[in-house]
Formats: sequence, structure tokens, C-alpha cells
Amino acid sequence: MNLVKVGFLGLLAAVALLAARAYLKEAEPRVLASASLPRTGQAGGARGFVQMPLPDGLPGDRVVIFAPADCPSAAAQRADALARHLDKAGIPYQHSQEASFSHLASREEADRVAAVMQGGIPVVFVRSRARANPAVEEVVAEYRAGGMR
Repeated sequence: MNLVKVGFLGLLAAVALLAARAYLKEAEPRVLASASLPRTGQAGGARGFVQMPLPDGLPGDRVVIFAPADCPSAAAQRADALARHLDKAGIPYQHSQEASFSHLASREEADRVAAVMQGGIPVVFVRSRARANPAVEEVVAEYRAGGMR
């Protein structure tokens, strides 16, 4: 009887692993598709920024840089360098460490937000378009392009 219980539990564990594997394989393409949004065309634009809602409470009239404050990491240093460059170029910007999105219209929009926000630091918003870890030149070009899309 003990052997039957062990066999049954082993079979149950194998079925659970196979089900989890199948679920993850099914979910994976959607996340990867969102994370690898095209760098050209309507979805990504020439500079790789994608259309996204602004985080709650943040203005759309300036560049918003999401990165940890006073952090020695390379990512935080890139954010600081971006801020210095924007300042020299006369482009208004603001630093932020937190973002919340309480009014997402669809699952696709939520996937797009997750893909960008989980990308490299800094995450940069220019009006209602965002990109993870863009080059300084890309941010400046996106800002100067304004509403011309």
C-alpha cells in the first residue's frame, strides 16, 4: 500500500510540473512580445518609445526619469547623467522613484506598462510615451519631436 501511495504522489507531482510548464510556455510569448516592442513603426516609434499612460499624479509637460535616488549603481549614474544633459539642453525634467497606474484600459496596456517598467533603469517618460534605459540622444529627440507623430 505504501508503494501505491508513493507512486500516486510521484505521478501527481509529475502532472503538476507538466501543467506548470505548459502554463508558463503559454504565458511567456505574451510577456516577451510586450518586452520586445518594435523599435520602429506605430508601436515603438523610431526612438523605441512606446505609447503608455502617464503614472498617476505625474505631469506630462516634462521628461520624467524613474531611478533610485542617491544610488551608486551604474543605472542610477546613467539617470543622473541624463538629468545633467537635459538640464544643459534646457529640457524640463523630474526624478521619481515610484509609479502607480490605477487606470489601465486593457490587458495589453498593462502588459506594455509592465514590459517597460521592468526593463533597464532608468525608465523615462516623455509625455505619454516611455522607454526603459534610452540613450540621452533618444530622449532629447523624443522630447523635441513633441506631438509630431
